[in-house]
Amino acid sequence: MRSTGNIFAFCSYNLLGKWHEAFDPIFDTFQYMVWHKTNPAPKICKAGFLNSCELIVCMWNKGHTWNFLSRKEMHNFIQTPICVGAERLKAPHHPTQKPVAVLEKIIRIASNPGDLVFDPFMGVGSTGAAALKLDRRFIGVEVEETYYHAARKRLNATQVSLFSTA
Repeated sequence: MRSTGNIFAFCSYNLLGKWHEAFDPIFDTFQYMVWHKTNPAPKICKAGFLNSCELIVCMWNKGHTWNFLSRKEMHNFIQTPICVGAERLKAPHHPTQKPVAVLEKIIRIASNPGDLVFDPFMGVGSTGAAALKLDRRFIGVEVEETYYHAARKRLNATQVSLFSTA
């Protein structure tokens, strides 16, 4: 990773301390964002809170790129629905598929066109779809063959739609 690079990683609340312990000594800044899911999965029994928030740990060094359009974008809070409808891949179903809108926001504010976005846990390729849409280069790694093939198909379709003429 370049010295001006960054890491954004989705994690659960119980792992935040481990991420901080591992990466705070390495990076100049360690913060987190909260993704508020406006349509979380229901709890039929009403036996606790809905899982409506997910943490995103953020790490960077001095000199890092920021492309905030306004002060409002500087809040560490993103609010969108989870993947539903046409965005949600049905086959294969990935249990933690992220909405492209969340990833687009992160990629747009933390990188420039032409920069390289790397996703070491690519899943079905949501980060890649967002990166390509924003004119970034993308490398993804996925160990589950089914997800890899779904991501490859999705990213090929994204590239075709980006370059087709209307």
